[in-house]
Amino acid sequence: MVSKKKKNTLAVGVAGLICMAVILFSPPAFSKAVEVPIGLNLELTGGLAATTIPVSDGLLDYIKYINDEGGFEYEYSGKMHQAKYDIMWADNGFTVARSLTNVRRFAQKGAKLILTA
Repeated sequence: MVSKKKKNTLAVGVAGLICMAVILFSPPAFSKAVEVPIGLNLELTGGLAATTIPVSDGLLDYIKYINDEGGFEYEYSGKMHQAKYDIMWADNGFTVARSLTNVRRFAQKGAKLILTA
């Protein structure tokens, strides 16, 4: 027959092993806020700048506002997380060539989303 002291010792040992397994095999927590790179292909100069500047400024301001308010939430592995935008922007001068150059640069820098205003 096993003594009560040995049963308690065994229970504590099993509980310790379970705790170690949970710590070792749980997914890592995010150590810092996640930043999602995005590119804004803005029309700040060129032939239609008088009408496109307010739209471009509005888009940039809105993305900055989202970041200032704490970013946005997303779900990953059943848990909610917080993220912010890492904003890249460039003027395309209302020309196709500059727009394509901007889009290529954003893509090379890892942009997950590219918006044109």
